[in-house]
Amino acid sequence: MKLLCVDSEPVYREIISLCAESVGAQVKSVECFDEAIHAFYDYAPDIVILDVIIKGGSGIDLVKKMKAMAGNRFVPIIFLASQTSDAVMGNCFRCGADDFIPKPFSEILFNIRLKTHMRHVELIKEMYRKNKALTYYQTMIEREHEMAHHVLNHIQTRSERNSEYVAITRLSAASFNGDLALVKTRSDGARLAFVGDFTGHGLPASIGALPVMQAFFDAVDDLLDIGKLAERINRILISVLPDYMFCAGYLVLLYPNGKILYWGGGMPNAFIRRSGGKLDQLRSNHMPLGILPAREFDAGLQSDQLDESDTLVIMSDGVLELKNISEEMLGNDRVEAIINSSYAEKSLITAQRAAEKKLAEYQGESIQLDDITLLALRRTCLN
Repeated sequence: MKLLCVDSEPVYREIISLCAESVGAQVKSVECFDEAIHAFYDYAPDIVILDVIIKGGSGIDLVKKMKAMAGNRFVPIIFLASQTSDAVMGNCFRCGADDFIPKPFSEILFNIRLKTHMRHVELIKEMYRKNKALTYYQTMIEREHEMAHHVLNHIQTRSERNSEYVAITRLSAASFNGDLALVKTRSDGARLAFVGDFTGHGLPASIGALPVMQAFFDAVDDLLDIGKLAERINRILISVLPDYMFCAGYLVLLYPNGKILYWGGGMPNAFIRRSGGKLDQLRSNHMPLGILPAREFDAGLQSDQLDESDTLVIMSDGVLELKNISEEMLGNDRVEAIINSSYAEKSLITAQRAAEKKLAEYQGESIQLDDITLLALRRTCLN
């Protein structure tokens, strides 16, 4: 801890030096205004003690100058003064001083006050060090997030874009979306879709996304049976996810003739909005992916039919659990009403936008607490 003493009287410079050195401070003493300015710049003291009256200038002006030179650095300045009137003390504190000790002073009292300021300096230095470390780690995290975003977005671009046959909405509750929505048409004309909802949200919920994406697109290339794909994804997630994480999901294979084969585990039931306005449900009867070992995993498939002008709508539980300003969840009844009205539109893109608008209107100014994914599919080719 470095202390700068500015006093025109040699006896006080000597006393202050002895007192400060007794509590572990390193002391530099000067006697005039100009020397103090140079010493403050070259010595960079942690604490300054000075008299109100010094050679070559005013102690008040010196404090103002030192405070300006210190900038954002915390440097306590303690005044010593023979005059202890209210006016003198007021001027001292107004110019930026941090303490005031009258002359003559008790060495015991002086040391107590000095040690108090030394502790303050150490606390501020520690805070600066921690802030610097936090800033460094924040910068590193932001770079890592940027890289992860780049990798995930690059792979996600292999999924089909929104069209009159596919519409995907993904709304993140954090910087990362823990939901997956992948759609790709196979070489045989069947369209494979996966909607996955990992435990939680944000970056931790995205750690299983990369291997799942790779397995999905490999399955598209290999025309892999979706039951086998479900087994493969389950096996991957068992190996990479911690015990407390899993992935609820739907795997859907939609053939050109409208036949649907699907596997669902841990997800809200999906809906088929029929052209006449009736809502049928696809049941999610299995356990989520990444929980059961291979010998216990059930890859059994279910089937349905998507007719002309029907719309298959799959959603994550973030849709059902969306809250309004009154903390009321959207719930199944309101979701059914939104699906029924929105997907009556002939254009799937228009229908998806209508559904997004209704969700936003319901949420209002409330905070989104979970990731939201909404996938809508229609037949590409009609027989």
